[in-house]
Amino acid sequence: MPAGSIDRRIARTRSLLQEALFKLTADKGYAAVTVEDICREADVGRSTFYTHYPDKDCLRKATIDEHLKAMNARADVQNSPSNARGFAFSGPVFRHALAAREMHRSLTAGKKREMPEEIHDWISGRVRRELASFGVEGSALEVTTSFVVGAFTEIMRWWLDEETNLSPADVDQLFQRLAFEGVGNASIILA
Repeated sequence: MPAGSIDRRIARTRSLLQEALFKLTADKGYAAVTVEDICREADVGRSTFYTHYPDKDCLRKATIDEHLKAMNARADVQNSPSNARGFAFSGPVFRHALAAREMHRSLTAGKKREMPEEIHDWISGRVRRELASFGVEGSALEVTTSFVVGAFTEIMRWWLDEETNLSPADVDQLFQRLAFEGVGNASIILA
């Protein structure tokens, strides 16, 4: 077996556990899901679970990491031309979120409605890189990144929760317009 590759059985078991976690989280909420629930849903034994993950939080992190890898691949392939006005990351993310609506809802559910740190950091990194490519730098870069990430995550939550008739392209266009009006105004203020 080549270095770094995973045996198919291991990959299949991890995939079953990850799918079970998202299904159960969408149904019950993350806090209510137990390792026993995950094992039952994935049809694996507890010892098999613990062979792969020390706890459900590690499974959650690994699952999010897998989705972020897929998002990176999509975003890299589908990036808009560098001279286009707009954020290239957002369109692929909205399309992915629609395809995995229940998963995204479950990730941001709960009283605090917090986005998982891994996803927040991924979005922040994309936004920061794109803003830097537009010439935003220094404290303006940090403030503007926070603004854009906050706007994006709130628009995403609203869109997924409200089940509007807006397509991913429609909501992306709305986000782009609002974000660039705000970024344009911020650059005037921070200049």
